[in-house]
Amino acid sequence: MGHSTNPRRAVSTAALVGLAATMLMPVAAVATPPTNESGIAQETSRVEEDLGPTMTGYGSASVGYTTDPDGRNIGLFVSTGSPSAFSAVDIETGERLLEYDIDGFGVQIWEFVTAPDGDVYFGATKTGEVFQYDVENNELNVIAVEPFGQTHFFGAAAGSDGRIYFGTYRDGKVISYEPSADEWRDYGSVLDGAMYVRSIDVDDEYIYAGTGTTVGVVQIDIETGAMSEIELPTAAQDEQFVQDLSVRGDYVFARMSDAVLHVYSLAQEAWIEEIPRAAGQDLSPVVTTIDSGVERREALIPMQLSDGLAFDIDTGETREISFGHRGQKRSFGLLELSAEGFPGETLVTATDEGTFYAWNPETGATSTFEPDVAPSRYLIRSLGVGPQGDIWTGGYASPPGLARTDADTGESIVYPTRTGQPEEIVAHGDYLVAGMYTRARLHAYDTTQSWSWGSNPRTDIRLGEEQDRPLALASAGDVVAVGTMPTYGTLGGALSLFDPESGDVDVFRNVVNDQTVLSLAYRGGLIYGGTGIWGGIGVEPSTTEGHLFVFDPATSEVVYSGVPVPGAENVSALTFDNDGNLWGFTANELFKFDPTTREVVLTERYFDFDDSSIYATGRELFWHEGKLVGSSNNQLFEIDPETLEMTVLFDDAYGLAIDRNGSYYYARQANLYRWVEPELVCSQTLTDTVNGGLTVAAGDVACLEGARVNGGITVGVGGALLVDDSSIRGGVSTTDARSVQIRDSEIRGAVTVTGTQDETVLSGNTVRGSLECSENSSQPHHEGSLNTVTGSAGGQCAVLVPVEDDSPNLLVNAGFEEGADVTDIPGWSLRWPASAHYVSLTDERSSDGIRSLHVRDTSTSGGGGLVSDSVPVEAGATYEFSFDQYRIDGRLAPTIFFDDADGDVVDQSYELVEPTLDTWERTDLRFEVPEGAVAARVMIYSSSGIVGESFVDNVYFGVPGGLGDG
Repeated sequence: MGHSTNPRRAVSTAALVGLAATMLMPVAAVATPPTNESGIAQETSRVEEDLGPTMTGYGSASVGYTTDPDGRNIGLFVSTGSPSAFSAVDIETGERLLEYDIDGFGVQIWEFVTAPDGDVYFGATKTGEVFQYDVENNELNVIAVEPFGQTHFFGAAAGSDGRIYFGTYRDGKVISYEPSADEWRDYGSVLDGAMYVRSIDVDDEYIYAGTGTTVGVVQIDIETGAMSEIELPTAAQDEQFVQDLSVRGDYVFARMSDAVLHVYSLAQEAWIEEIPRAAGQDLSPVVTTIDSGVERREALIPMQLSDGLAFDIDTGETREISFGHRGQKRSFGLLELSAEGFPGETLVTATDEGTFYAWNPETGATSTFEPDVAPSRYLIRSLGVGPQGDIWTGGYASPPGLARTDADTGESIVYPTRTGQPEEIVAHGDYLVAGMYTRARLHAYDTTQSWSWGSNPRTDIRLGEEQDRPLALASAGDVVAVGTMPTYGTLGGALSLFDPESGDVDVFRNVVNDQTVLSLAYRGGLIYGGTGIWGGIGVEPSTTEGHLFVFDPATSEVVYSGVPVPGAENVSALTFDNDGNLWGFTANELFKFDPTTREVVLTERYFDFDDSSIYATGRELFWHEGKLVGSSNNQLFEIDPETLEMTVLFDDAYGLAIDRNGSYYYARQANLYRWVEPELVCSQTLTDTVNGGLTVAAGDVACLEGARVNGGITVGVGGALLVDDSSIRGGVSTTDARSVQIRDSEIRGAVTVTGTQDETVLSGNTVRGSLECSENSSQPHHEGSLNTVTGSAGGQCAVLVPVEDDSPNLLVNAGFEEGADVTDIPGWSLRWPASAHYVSLTDERSSDGIRSLHVRDTSTSGGGGLVSDSVPVEAGATYEFSFDQYRIDGRLAPTIFFDDADGDVVDQSYELVEPTLDTWERTDLRFEVPEGAVAARVMIYSSSGIVGESFVDNVYFGVPGGLGDG
């Protein structure tokens, strides 16, 4: 039956769409104020920055070939991206003749097909558009949109009569188009259960359709539409797809998803040969070859490990050929080249990055062409945080693969990969681990070394067990926990444990039967996972509710499994708060889980989204600065854990990652954005003497650099004060200021800081008066340089001054409050330079003051620690070595060194300590000083073979009981 099409849309050479140059520097944008659930605008000083696309490049799933009336040989190329970039190029001269942006997110073109008149047709995934490239007019036309309701086009073929045939997903149909009559025909779904017609070819009588994930080859009568299945050989029946299908002479060639090419004889009605390690996409057209000295009619077969094979369609024999390129080839064209040594018609093919290769069947001559194909901006598929706190993104349908965005500058650098699509990214010690689709591959990059594809990252890890997409990654002690979705048409995901150092991996399939592992978190030696009911594309779920499970790596057992939110299909995101409570998010609900009682203690519903449509990626949940920050269905939100009030920041933001500076990152198509505290720009800069004091009004930013103010300073609501190395001959009073930052200055008067909206810093100052801080939005900080105050210090600023310590503690800076970082900290030093990979100063939590020492060791082969300066001891005496420890996981090995008068170690000793999880607990050790020792040093240490994470504060070394009961 006929089917009318939508009106054609033409893109001529006079209306080319240019692709703007990629800009990776941040561009500030004005953000709409966020709203809460009721739509009430919330006050915020943050702004949105558009950092631009993180990756651009070339990646076409197929290539088209034709010749225009002037004899120009034209290649058609679509770089998948956002948008996808179509270009028509002169293969020989390299000139770009036409360019067009195909709107949509990650639209792919899986096959171009050239009609007898030279026009080229292709259908798009996702948008359902069908295009015609009019070769005579160098014009691209949209000839239909979603014919017969089809939204995804895969295989395509042209009959000798000019009819064009397409295979589709998700109805698994074959449809055809008659250009001369502008009519469509629907042959219908070709095989029960098959959602894909992945590949297709045609001869004068029949259409041949290769299907998936119910796999088969179906022969369809062109005129009557009658269908019959050609039963696949036994070895191919368990595959997911007939990836490529070609009819050449009396043979049908079916390349399966395991890369085995099966050859079917139409004359014998039997499968007669298997050719392993075949590469995509199709076989070449049949050509007459004489390069071997014998005239043959052959079709070329792309091969993974060689240039290719030539298959003689008369004898069935194969031979090796030298094409000049091995591996996948993006279809073939048969063109007459102008270059010498290429008589008659020459076979031309291309790579996915737009390099074209030519092979002449008469002479065997080869040539390479690099035409100006249009690049695209890659859709951002995944976001994660690297070991240094920068943001990493993964590109859809990559390469180029991965990009790192500097948390300070916003600049992006591409780290090129050659295989796979990064589905998830996580930091594990110094390693960046990316989970790659397809075949559930893992890439592990040692960030302390240079990126060198083939050696660093290591790329040889495949999980197997029918796993396909690593959707969840979590650093879990000395391994990375990996949650995966199974391959197409299959149920039953897996939890895997991967050691990036050794490459060892253990796979545990069906930790929850027939479900995919979507989210992971780790605490106290246990792995917590969330699952979803869906499996690989092309199969219906067998269960109805997503689960929360707890897995013990020590026993390789699931020790708990349950449904946290009845009716929810997917448990999509998990995170722990600072008290050890587990929070999770489905598509619509928040829940809180008590790991001790293993009970869900609360749930709260916020949205009403279709759970099944967005289960795979883009949902995140983090505990950050006392609140929950998350993303679901493009809603980026914050939740107050006490009131459970949600504030939706954006309703068009994909994914979420939080950098070392606390900025939020998310994507819109190919562009990366961040939600960040803006830099303060001085509205007035004072460097000389200011008489009569200073008043900073709302909206003003007063900057003092080496200035002297004769009088006090008052900062009003919304004003900001930045002072460095200055003298203030009076007090300082601020109320509801935007920011207050005073460093290395003298203040002759009282300082009162109240209600500051953003950052408050008081660092290295001398205050001749009192210091009082209250109701500031965040804890005021000393940045490692305490203040000297002659009066009292109270409120939030009580911890910004030295602690009056009359205890017999021999250690300096026992609470780690002073010092810029672990490489420059009074009273302490790194045991070895590499120790900086394991210990750091943090204000994430402390038992007293602002800061503590964070020890995090994920390596079983390395370790490090922070060692105190030497202090005097008396031989034969007993000393106490004690500290506060907040243990997240694993153990510490606190160590003491006893030195002689020459500084040589007389003896050393350590203890393995493992206090209660998720609470501050005091560890008290006693050591007797050996003969010959005159000094001691203590070390907070995680040794080789020990992994874990702890926070340490208030270290004491001195006479036993010197701290009293506290």
